[in-house]
Amino acid sequence: MNKKDLSELKKHFSRSDDLLTVRRISVTFIDSEKEVRCESVRGYHEIAEEEISCIFESLSKVLKGTLGKGLIEYPFPNEMYEDDKSQNLLWTVLENGLDADESRDKLVEHIREHMVYVMPYALFLAECVYTVFEKNRNDEKNKFDSHEYRFLIGAVCPVEARVDGLIYDEENNDIIRKTTYDRVVADAPTDGFLFPTFTGRGPDVNHVMYYTKKPKDPNVSIVEEVLGCQFTLSAQEEKETFRAVLDRAVGEELNLNVIASVNEKITDYAKAFKDEPEPPVVSDIMMRDILLDSGVTQERAEAAQQLYRETADGNYFTASNLTDNKTTLTSSGVTVSISGDATSKVTTRMIDGRKFLMISLDDPEVTVNGFQMKIQ
Repeated sequence: MNKKDLSELKKHFSRSDDLLTVRRISVTFIDSEKEVRCESVRGYHEIAEEEISCIFESLSKVLKGTLGKGLIEYPFPNEMYEDDKSQNLLWTVLENGLDADESRDKLVEHIREHMVYVMPYALFLAECVYTVFEKNRNDEKNKFDSHEYRFLIGAVCPVEARVDGLIYDEENNDIIRKTTYDRVVADAPTDGFLFPTFTGRGPDVNHVMYYTKKPKDPNVSIVEEVLGCQFTLSAQEEKETFRAVLDRAVGEELNLNVIASVNEKITDYAKAFKDEPEPPVVSDIMMRDILLDSGVTQERAEAAQQLYRETADGNYFTASNLTDNKTTLTSSGVTVSISGDATSKVTTRMIDGRKFLMISLDDPEVTVNGFQMKIQ
């Protein structure tokens, strides 16, 4: 599933879109003790407008992540198509529909049993159909040739107990303390999934898309235990691993200029190919060349290339996951943030055996906490 496929599905995943049909929706509330407290399966048009608008908003957010960060596609291992395994459970529900109690109950039970979640949550499952019109070489739609893409989309929304304190009592015309509490379902899901993926404008039942609201802290139990896939590094873990590779291989040559140069070159590369169907990745050869262009010696650059190749093991890191919008220098009690186009104004120096950070103040106006600073 590439950016173009995802963009098309996002565009048509709308309540007002004539090409999308939401057939049935399952809503399950599971408490903090992992017990199912209530469950319902209803046709889309059976649900009240106020409720369906909230549910659909939650489901739509599952598709609003960025590929490679909040949205990660995983292949199913071969054994996941066996009975009572994740791929088989999802496929059975897709084939039988959410109103088939046995297959739906097996899937919900599988999620309830295997997902690690620290608070009560609502599980939304929707059975959908998107009518896909074929296109010619000029990307023009053929209104006489179409096929159906049937899919399941799921959203996991936390449920919070909330006490509002003082409330206005209309019956007694008084302000009183509220003695009961509400369980509020968050409209923003923390996790979700799409099955099958929409690949090449059609279904790919051998892959599933996992969504996380927090790319830096994904719920690994959903990927490995619920979906049965092999978890790969999150966006934050890719960045941290990449930093560790550079720190270990480049060593003492990893100075301010090298760090800023590597960040700038990878940022430029990510921007240049941001519209490509697949998110651009940094290969081991590219990493070596970037380091050489940044002033690192041949020996160190090749050592970094080898270490990166071994660490990534063929799954090279997404370029946009490895960059920072600004350069931040931190020492005890001091933090200096530098925008990308100003790194050339900063250098490091050794003076009388002490390390100094030197900032060229080309602009005569310098402010500190909003005050105009006078340079003596």
